[in-house]
Amino acid sequence: MRKFAIGLLAACSVTSVAHAETFSGPFVGVSVSRDAYEVKAEDLDLGGAVISADGISGNGFAGGIYAGYDYLIGSNVFFGVEANANLSGASMLVAYDDGFDEFGAKIKAKEGFGLSGRLGYKVADRTGIYARAGWQTTKFKASASQNGTTLFSDSDWQDAFVYGGGIETALGANATIRVEYLNEDYGSAGINSGFGINGIRVDNGKVALGLSYGF
Repeated sequence: MRKFAIGLLAACSVTSVAHAETFSGPFVGVSVSRDAYEVKAEDLDLGGAVISADGISGNGFAGGIYAGYDYLIGSNVFFGVEANANLSGASMLVAYDDGFDEFGAKIKAKEGFGLSGRLGYKVADRTGIYARAGWQTTKFKASASQNGTTLFSDSDWQDAFVYGGGIETALGANATIRVEYLNEDYGSAGINSGFGINGIRVDNGKVALGLSYGF
């Protein structure tokens, strides 16, 4: 009985240490997000028709995986680095009709990869808030058509500066759940082809939900 009691106390002690180090060590996770792309086009050349447009948006869901490492600084501050890979289903459409011809351009977000860092503060024993900044690259596919006929279809990778923040809390001894808002600023994206789509500025404001497992 005495040995059993000593073993139980030892187990509780180990569990307490694990709880205290929620934001410390390696982790992996899965995420789902709602992508909300905003597109601003200036001097957009659609096979001879030059247009400008603002307020163009495209929404869609995305899923991904991530892995990283957190460092606990003192008792409340933590810093982490993280890599991710995801696939988006968001698409955006630019259309123009001059009364004689109909032109259209479609941009679809595809796979993406990124690297970021986060700096956070524990507001409770196993809950923290944080700010995130980093880099993301996404493959976009663009196509243009005139009167239902495809003029071209091309794809290109675009880099973005990512910034935002979130909150993360523990679900158990090793699992955590987090919610974050991120903005991906792709700046002026250009996909070069025979008909050249240039002068397009793309931003993505996304809300993501992640489930992590720490080691």
